Amino acid sequence: MTFTPQVLDQAIEWLVKTGSGEASPRVYTKCEQWRAADASHEAAWQALQVAESTFRQASTLPGGVALETLAGSDRLRSRRQTLKVLGLGLLGAGAGGLLVQQPWRTFGADYTTGVGERRLFNLADGTRLQLNTDSAADVLFSEQQRLVVLRAGEIFIRTGGDSDFAPGRRPFWVQTREAQLQAIGTAFDVRQESAGTRLMVEEGVVAVHRPHSGPPLLVQAGSEYLIDARSAQLQVSPGLYASGWARGALVARQMSLQDLAGELSRYRHGWLNCDPAVAQLRVSGVFQLEHIDLALDSLSQSLAVRIERRTRFWTRIVAA
Repeated sequence: MTFTPQVLDQAIEWLVKTGSGEASPRVYTKCEQWRAADASHEAAWQALQVAESTFRQASTLPGGVALETLAGSDRLRSRRQTLKVLGLGLLGAGAGGLLVQQPWRTFGADYTTGVGERRLFNLADGTRLQLNTDSAADVLFSEQQRLVVLRAGEIFIRTGGDSDFAPGRRPFWVQTREAQLQAIGTAFDVRQESAGTRLMVEEGVVAVHRPHSGPPLLVQAGSEYLIDARSAQLQVSPGLYASGWARGALVARQMSLQDLAGELSRYRHGWLNCDPAVAQLRVSGVFQLEHIDLALDSLSQSLAVRIERRTRFWTRIVAA
């Protein structure tokens, strides 16, 4: 079940009213009537409940990572913060079997990029935040901490010194669907994948906190981990240099051609696929992200493949 922006707006208003702590019985009755009036109303309401549940669970994590920033009643009641709550909750793409359309991942986000777009933002604390293709993130700074919520896609962060904050340097966190990452004077890449959170530390140390997982895992510079709900696995020989995109390039290391095609497809519209006959060929190289079609054409110079194009939106890598 999907729902329109108008229905979503109505659901948000009811959530704010019933969660104010001052709602009368009449308000609750009206809310129940609105939910029962149409199946899409209930779908939007349930999606928002997922978002609320996500933040309630976050209160058990170190420092109450998300709630410490969002729990103030004035902020929670603001329309903007309610939309941020929605965005985090919809990372799970619904509740109770509900399917939510992909665009809601980025709805109301502070920072976004489209397909093929990469952007750099300088934050108030001196942090440099880069967003990769088709990504979205929120930045939530309070007097206690600095928090970046990765809704979708991939970010590269070089933490700032927070020198303008008089009381002293605040801890810096990144929150993903699976983990809370505490930066310790560092530069690192975080990518939200369907299988989990991928973390690559370029400089410094990042502490990985997961619910009910005991002491945090300290990830040192040069290490890459894939983090899911059950474990954090060291990636011994990753086929992709994770933060190469932040410098405008995709850097492959003995990567299968099929996986390379999957990575390149993230930066372009349309369909890009690889014939199974050549899918397991291994590729190493540096491919410029500003020129994806040239990157594809270069494959035919080093491998026994050719690029088959039927339209600008349909491309396939096949045997030569």
